[in-house]
Amino acid sequence: MTTTTGIYSGMRMTPEEFRGLPETGPRSELIEGLLYIMPEPGLDHQFLVQLLWKYLFDQLTLIGLAHTYIPVNVVLIENDYLSPDIIVVRSDRSGILGQVWVQGAPDIVVEVLSTDRDRDLVDKRRLYEVAGVPEYWLLDGDADNLIQLALDDNGVYQERAVLAAADTLTTPLFPSLSLPLEQLFNHPARIRA
Repeated sequence: MTTTTGIYSGMRMTPEEFRGLPETGPRSELIEGLLYIMPEPGLDHQFLVQLLWKYLFDQLTLIGLAHTYIPVNVVLIENDYLSPDIIVVRSDRSGILGQVWVQGAPDIVVEVLSTDRDRDLVDKRRLYEVAGVPEYWLLDGDADNLIQLALDDNGVYQERAVLAAADTLTTPLFPSLSLPLEQLFNHPARIRA
């Protein structure tokens, strides 16, 4: 269990108490009233987040299609304050963007899998699904793949694709987006542990 000056992972907390935590403290999330203090991401994790965000920024934000952020605070439901690795919000939905918090479901949420994989694969998947996030991408740096989940007509995530380095990342949400994943997974500056 992680601790930091009187707060610890797993403690019960109200949304007001969570919003009052110091901004300089560790990255944390509030899920169903429980505080989760997130471990510091490794260098490969950070590299993958930054590089994928840069590609999304270049292909979506620079031409006015969407807003892209890393990491950012998202309020999905009253007691759920998450901090995904990357979010994408269509430009026509920019009203959900606040000064500190995104108030509502982004169009795409990206989580890079790390030491607490179950939280991303199970818990966060359920939360993003219930909140109506249209696409949830899980980037696995250990396996060099990206799983694309998309909501079906019943609001349930279905696996659209499992993409590897030889594949190209696309999405119906942004038809112009095209990223050969070779550029991400096999980037010459990437340092693996």
